[in-house]
Amino acid sequence: MSGQGGGERAVLEALWALRQVDARLAEVRAAREALDDGGRLRAEAEAARTEARGVAARLRAAEAALRDKELQLESTEAKRKRAEADLYGGRIRNPKELESLQGEVAALGRAREQYEDQILALLEEVEGLRAAAERTLGAAEAAEERLRAHVREYEAARVRLDAEVEELEAQRAALAGAVDAAVLRKYEAIAAQEGGVGMVPIVGEYCGGCHQTVPPHFISRVRDGHVVTCERCHRILYLPAWPDAVR
Repeated sequence: MSGQGGGERAVLEALWALRQVDARLAEVRAAREALDDGGRLRAEAEAARTEARGVAARLRAAEAALRDKELQLESTEAKRKRAEADLYGGRIRNPKELESLQGEVAALGRAREQYEDQILALLEEVEGLRAAAERTLGAAEAAEERLRAHVREYEAARVRLDAEVEELEAQRAALAGAVDAAVLRKYEAIAAQEGGVGMVPIVGEYCGGCHQTVPPHFISRVRDGHVVTCERCHRILYLPAWPDAVR
């Protein structure tokens, strides 16, 4: 299918230059969209911080329980010693009082043993939790450093790509201004329908878009500067002056 009008080959050259910028813009915008802002690493760092905080909280609770049991042991031992002093000091001679003191000393002794067992268990728990706290804190710090490094790389890439997009958009505006308005509208309408690609090169005798054969008279018209669209994919055809110019 032939396109509208003719004109100089310069029209197609200007449109092809615009197509190159559009292709690069699409690549850069896709790369910008695909940038990883660190969501996965951020979640990992938060999970590591949460685990470290949980272990630290359990450690504080265990240390508080240990201090409490140690104080209870000290108090119990002090009471036991006072009771033994009264029991064996000779001050108390009443048999009933002595029997009561004997029972108190025995009960305090049993309480002391219970506290000692509990303290030993808490000491083991605290030791384990201290090691876990050190390990999880180290893991959290490492995860946060990985996140910080990734964010630095992400920000650098984002700034670079945003700057390139801005530069390409300026180039596109300048090139679009040099293209005939009707031809530009046709190109942009085709691009909107064909995945962003409104113009393709003729490679040999084939369309660079759909790879179907381009009739010879179509190639001649393109060579003469006419705007011609592919019969199959409907994109505007371009005939590069040199094979290396094909993109």
